[in-house]
Amino acid sequence: MKFDNNPFVFNDKTIPIPHDVLLERTVLGLMLMSDKSVEIGMQHLQESYFPNVDNNHRAIFHAIKLLHEEQVAIDFLTVSGKLKELKLLSAIGGMEYLTALGSEAITFSAMKDYCLKLKDLNLLRNALKVIDNNLEIYRKGRVSDANDYVSDLTRDITKVAEERRIMDFESLGDVAKDLKAYLETMKESGTGKLTGSATGFLELDRYTHGFQEDNYVIIAARPAVGKTAFGLSLAYNMAVKNERTVGFFSLEMASRQLMQRLLSKVSGIQHKKILEGTLSARERVKIDETLTKLEKVPLYIDETPNININDLVLKARKLKRENDNLCAIFVDYIGLITTSGDAENRQLELSRISAQLKALARELKITVIAFSQLSRQVEARSDKKPMMSDLRESGSLEQDADQVFLMYREDYYIGQGTIKPTNAAYQAYYETLRASGDDNNISPVDIMLAKNRSGETANITLLFFKSISSFDNPDTGVLESLKAMQRAHASRGKSSE
Repeated sequence: MKFDNNPFVFNDKTIPIPHDVLLERTVLGLMLMSDKSVEIGMQHLQESYFPNVDNNHRAIFHAIKLLHEEQVAIDFLTVSGKLKELKLLSAIGGMEYLTALGSEAITFSAMKDYCLKLKDLNLLRNALKVIDNNLEIYRKGRVSDANDYVSDLTRDITKVAEERRIMDFESLGDVAKDLKAYLETMKESGTGKLTGSATGFLELDRYTHGFQEDNYVIIAARPAVGKTAFGLSLAYNMAVKNERTVGFFSLEMASRQLMQRLLSKVSGIQHKKILEGTLSARERVKIDETLTKLEKVPLYIDETPNININDLVLKARKLKRENDNLCAIFVDYIGLITTSGDAENRQLELSRISAQLKALARELKITVIAFSQLSRQVEARSDKKPMMSDLRESGSLEQDADQVFLMYREDYYIGQGTIKPTNAAYQAYYETLRASGDDNNISPVDIMLAKNRSGETANITLLFFKSISSFDNPDTGVLESLKAMQRAHASRGKSSE
């Protein structure tokens, strides 16, 4: 078929042509820099995906496609040579333009998602083209029979819709390639190694195999249970242990406050002392050393309050472009995210936000961990342990999430007087802490893995060191003791029924 390099146009010049020049530049730049991106591009792209609006990107893709068919390596020299042979090099802006495309290629892992977005834009152009052509027929007075006109319009629109449906399928060969790559990583899981990003919490990693890319995780708790401290501990651990970038959207707390908490966690110096400035000379030295250490941790904080979901997505994409090793985005918390326009109700608004966060995880191939508040229903029950139905305002959180963790801190309710010490599961442990003088500092916290799409559910017990805002793994002996107390408490509950 002859190469058509004419720009895409509508009959009605007032219709904006759907296109994304930056996305086109990114895709072409990735193909110039990566053999894997070329293979993905050849699988998912067509020449029509480049409409040549204010550029000549279709010619560049055409040259790459010809070289691929000729089994010639794709690079700046071969592509520029092919364009020169086609007498199109000057039309695209010369070697200088190709070099600029390559310098913008960063996020190789998102290549397939970029291709699919170009496909969607092409689909929209085709649908609008059908409408535009049929309006032109009407404008020129060529509609002789209304039934025939509507029938032809319906046929043409259906053809565009079917094209999308067909293109959404993947062959078994394509799926097999993806599965083969995944199984290569799974080889290590049988040897005690993780297939996802390590969280630093042994039991949590045991049941999740580490937080997986593409996964959307919900962590829910009542206020004052320690979810922000848990989130910071997770984010810090993931950045340090995996040596990868982590983003943290803090909608409720300023970045300086989060830094103070991290400083307390990592240095081991009481948070209260840092806030009050009542530090000894030795502690000041430790603080300076810890700050120097924290400067090197690839953890990025955004403190925009009440951020719009569209802005959050844009910022996450930018962080991924600038840090291709991004492994996770934290959102603290989902209830403070806003949307554009008038929302019919908050539940529907949260459903849309949740769907966009899940899509973001898949698009960027990262874990998105969003924190949520549990409803007051927890307080109304005699048993304060949360359930999935307590997820606040939206059942879509439970539906969308790959994993749901529910946090429960028993001593919080003992302090409120809503659980009697005699009914507490960990009463023996509290007495041990009291005897050692640590009763106001350490709290056992149950992190209940209530939903796990790719594994079993579990109850994970961690220790919350309140004075330094830090979560940590219990020692083996302490963990075994706490688990035994859980079992005994559960048995007492069953016998009393």
